[in-house]
Amino acid sequence: MKILQSYEIKLISLIMIIAFATTVVAGCTDSASAKPGVTPSTITQQSGHPVTGTTTPTKTTPTPAQVTTTLAGVTVTPYSSTGVIKLDPISDKSSGDTFTLTGTTSLPTGTTLLWQVMPDTGTPPSGPDKDSTMSVMGNDKVLTGDGTTNKLSVSVNLGRLVPGKYVAIVGKMKGDPAKGTGFDMGSDYGYTYFTLR
Repeated sequence: MKILQSYEIKLISLIMIIAFATTVVAGCTDSASAKPGVTPSTITQQSGHPVTGTTTPTKTTPTPAQVTTTLAGVTVTPYSSTGVIKLDPISDKSSGDTFTLTGTTSLPTGTTLLWQVMPDTGTPPSGPDKDSTMSVMGNDKVLTGDGTTNKLSVSVNLGRLVPGKYVAIVGKMKGDPAKGTGFDMGSDYGYTYFTLR
C-alpha cells in the first residue's frame, strides 16, 4: 500500500511539474509576441542535424506603402509640390533613351522653365542639384494649352545616365545666366520618379 501511495505522489508531482513548465513556456511565448517591437529570436542550426518538429512564432509588422498608379501595365508614383506644375507619369526607361517629359501648368505661356533629371536620394527634391555629376539639365518655355491650363513639353536625352531610380523636376526659372544673375528654381515646381534600366 505504501509503495502504491509513493508511486501516486510521484506521478502527481511529475504531472504538476509538466503542467507548470508548459504554463511558463506558453506564458513566455505569449508575452514576447504580445509586446510591440519584440521579435522572437531565430533558431539557427548549430550542427549537421536539423531540428524537427519545432516552429518559431514570428510577428510581422506591415509597412506603409507609397500610393502608386498603374497605367497600361506601368507602375508610376507621381508627385507634385505646389500644383502649379503637374508632370505626367514617366514609364521605365532604358539607358540611352530620349523621351519627352510632359505636363500641365497654370504658369503663363512663355515662362522660362528649368528642368533636371537626377538620381533619387530618397528625399523629395526642392530644386535642382547643381553639384550632381550624374544628371541632365536644361531649360524650356511654357507652351499654350487649352485655355484653362498651359502645357510643357521637354525633350530629355538620358544618354550618359546609368541605371537606377531617378527623379525629374521642372520649375519656374529664377535668375538669368545671360544677365549674370545665375539661375535657380522658384517655389513653383513639380516632380515625378521613374526607373532607368
